[in-house]
Amino acid sequence: MKRKIISTILVLLLALSLFPMSAMAATAPTAADLKTAPVISKLEIHDDGEGYVWLEVTVQTPANVLNAIDYFENHELGYNQAGYIGGIALQFSIDGGEWQESGLNYSPNYEQDGDSWNGVFETQYVDELHVDSEVKARARYSGADAEGNSRYSDWSNMLTLNEKVDFTASQWALAELAEADKLGLIPDSLRDADLTRPITRAEFAAVSVRAYEALSGEKASPVAVNPFTDTNDVEVLKAYQVGITTGTSASTFHPDTLLNREQAATMLTRVYKKIAIDGWEMSKDGEFADTFNAMFTMPSPFADDAKISDWAKPSVYFMAANGIINGVGNNTFAPRATTDAEVAIGYAQATREQALAIATRMVKNLK
Repeated sequence: MKRKIISTILVLLLALSLFPMSAMAATAPTAADLKTAPVISKLEIHDDGEGYVWLEVTVQTPANVLNAIDYFENHELGYNQAGYIGGIALQFSIDGGEWQESGLNYSPNYEQDGDSWNGVFETQYVDELHVDSEVKARARYSGADAEGNSRYSDWSNMLTLNEKVDFTASQWALAELAEADKLGLIPDSLRDADLTRPITRAEFAAVSVRAYEALSGEKASPVAVNPFTDTNDVEVLKAYQVGITTGTSASTFHPDTLLNREQAATMLTRVYKKIAIDGWEMSKDGEFADTFNAMFTMPSPFADDAKISDWAKPSVYFMAANGIINGVGNNTFAPRATTDAEVAIGYAQATREQALAIATRMVKNLK
């Protein structure tokens, strides 16, 4: 009996040895596996300086797709007999044009340990591509089923390079708005918007969050429990979590209320305090007054200094001292409306383009 058991085990071991280990490890892919898309995490334009320009993309292949590839390549029926996943295709659009598709090859500029499904890949040369072209790109797996019919995965996430923003703005603001776009300071809520219009509390919160992320190098997250009953704007909740804004009450934010210039200066200054002063919080701002005041040399006062609220003066003059915010002429700052007539004409309201301009200067001057 013992000899029979040993013989049976030997037969099983011999049989198992006839199959590749990878075939044993891989399992038959499901329909969902075959629809799973790649993930693209980086898109770049490369120029060799001699007129040849191409796209380079970093691709990550999910584990279930790798299993499917392994299954097809090692299936007992032989390669292609059960279908296959043959490669990664990149679809791209240049400057808003028609979608084009290109196969991807390994980039020779990187050592990638022979992994043909993860790493940095590149297209062939693209004639109409330039280093400043706006490019949208996405990827998918291509292959075939057992009958030879073409089969594709879903599309991956889409990445965009050099996105062009079509906005309405004053001539004086255009250069700084282009810089704001490069720095990633223009939130989605202001893209394609009329930037000459006054900015709301919610919109300015979004700009402040972008400035915080640019200066700190960290991504902001929204507060887990929304304290406000009048907004669920994720950018407002990020600003609240970071600690650079509060509500107008314990439960309201008034997202559509317009901001004046001294309020804008104060909120952006909080961004800097949060990053530069260890332990700073809005609720403890007074405790850090000496530390903050030592960070800049007080400039000459504006002619309308008396109209600047006491709580806003340190922020206004900090911004002025660092070349971030300027007056409006005749050495006046126009901090807020103080008469009914000024309120009626929107005096001292901060505009969207002003907010983006001072956020841009802040990131450039203080980073």
